[in-house]
Amino acid sequence: MFKTGLKLLTESSELPTGYGVTLDELDGNTFDQEEDLVIGKNRKSFPITLPYQIWKPQMELWAQGLFVMSSVLSVSH
Repeated sequence: MFKTGLKLLTESSELPTGYGVTLDELDGNTFDQEEDLVIGKNRKSFPITLPYQIWKPQMELWAQGLFVMSSVLSVSH
């Protein structure tokens, strides 16, 4: 069910709401391209650049997959 649902959703290019990936949720297509990554026992913070053109497709696929997985799990219970 998951594979079929994900295939249908990705082919439609629709984005689920509530996952922070729609244009409305991104405040008109803005994407924070830098995040701080905290590493080690001293909790030192390092800035990491997340280029929009690389991470946006990954973010959208993650949201679609999570939406389908949640939908499948809600039907099976």
